[in-house]
Amino acid sequence: MVAASLTASADGYKDGIEYYKAGQYDNAITLLQRNMDAPGTDKALSCYYLGASYLAQGQKEKAQEAFNKGIAANAECGYNYVGLGQIDLLNGNDKAAEENFKKAQKYAKKNTEVIVDIARAYYNVDPAKFAKQIEKMVAKAHKDSKNQQPAIYMFEGDRLAHNKQWNDAATQYEQAIYFDEDNPEGYVKYANVYFYVNPQYAIQKLQELLQKNPNSALAQRELAEKFYTNDQWTKAAEQYGKYIDNPNHFPEDKARYAVLLYAGGNYQKAITTCDEVTAVEPNNFQVQRVKIRSYNDLKNYPQVVACSKTFFANPEFKGRYNASDYTVYADALMAQKDTAAYAKVLQEGYKEFPKNPSVLTALSDYYDITGDYIKSADFAKQAVENTEKPDYNTYFGATYAQLAAAQELLNKDPEQAKAFAKTGVDLIKKAIEAYPSDLKAPSMLRRQTLLLYYANGGKMDEAAFKSAQAMIERMEKDPKYADPTNSGNRLSDYRDAYGWMSQYYKSIGDDAAASEAAAQSKKYADLKASAQ
Repeated sequence: MVAASLTASADGYKDGIEYYKAGQYDNAITLLQRNMDAPGTDKALSCYYLGASYLAQGQKEKAQEAFNKGIAANAECGYNYVGLGQIDLLNGNDKAAEENFKKAQKYAKKNTEVIVDIARAYYNVDPAKFAKQIEKMVAKAHKDSKNQQPAIYMFEGDRLAHNKQWNDAATQYEQAIYFDEDNPEGYVKYANVYFYVNPQYAIQKLQELLQKNPNSALAQRELAEKFYTNDQWTKAAEQYGKYIDNPNHFPEDKARYAVLLYAGGNYQKAITTCDEVTAVEPNNFQVQRVKIRSYNDLKNYPQVVACSKTFFANPEFKGRYNASDYTVYADALMAQKDTAAYAKVLQEGYKEFPKNPSVLTALSDYYDITGDYIKSADFAKQAVENTEKPDYNTYFGATYAQLAAAQELLNKDPEQAKAFAKTGVDLIKKAIEAYPSDLKAPSMLRRQTLLLYYANGGKMDEAAFKSAQAMIERMEKDPKYADPTNSGNRLSDYRDAYGWMSQYYKSIGDDAAASEAAAQSKKYADLKASAQ
């Protein structure tokens, strides 16, 4: 499929000309070269636009070679003499240029586009020095064509656009379209001028072009690009799919197509497209990444691992990876229960991205799984500190690691346990401030109570007691939490909250209140047991 997509087509050289006229010279060169020897190609005309594309890039020698080949193919094609005349102007040989321009007009007596190209040649070399010659040629083109030559208006539009007179330029491009509705470069330049003012209108103009010229590679690609730039990714993917079927597409565009397929959730087709690209470009970094992400979203973790190994083993890719490349690879290893490899990949990611929150969080999770709660808490804290705008989930997630470390150290190192718990208390306060609702979650209040408990050396103080009270008050706002028949009940939370309150009452010598709270704790413990 890839080989077929890069073959020449009978009218393919015309797409190259369209790209030149649209100011996309690299693309023009690619297509003109690709289709130069294809059946049906006007070789003399192709050589002219190839040479003109080289001139636009400042490559005089290649341009001259192309123009001479064009004359050899057809000495009566006036265009190539225009090209040679521009080279003469660049070399300071104005007289020789004039002779070539006369030859061009001799062989193209009824072709006013050649006259406009002579004006453009003067303009490209020095618009101030050759102002008179430019205006003379433009006036002649107007007269000879009775003001109906679209190339005139394209040239005028380009001059205005060069001076950033966007509205006036758009008017000229619109005139070009008026005199030639099958004028791809007019539509494209018009759309480019209008896109940043009215994106949808620019898109509409390109759609109009495609209705008139459905096989124009330039029109197909430009519409796909406009959809992409305007964040209409589903439409961009659809349009790129049509463009990719055009034999005059560019291989690098297929990589963009793969990205869009992935963004649109079409993972399997994205993978197939990536394989087509790497068959031609085995070291295409972008599509290898897209392929890994596509397999990951399909939860095909063995393929994520296999592709990631190849991805990271490529020496040409060194220094181009991002943090997600490491975490996606690591998560796939964890899904296969390969914890040793998981840790190794994360450590490599940490070396490259020591302040990346996703890498730090993943390391925190790893050390939690392996029971190293101290390291887990440290990495969780670093993750919060290196998050630009932490939200509720970021703060709340980090409190778990601090709590686990405090519990682990309570009897081994009470002071260090207090330090971790106090960090957790600071984080839970920020989580409460960032919580999107005034109605606090019972789980958040439970964790706050435990952190306050451990911050006080494993004893209930007034702050922890008030937090446990708030936890009960919150649960009582929703009867389902005390309903044994509800699978989402929080009977265990009621049991624990009352148990903690009982401890506090005992610590302050209120035995009656302690006994009452203990009875409530037992009540919910029994309900929990009966529900099970």
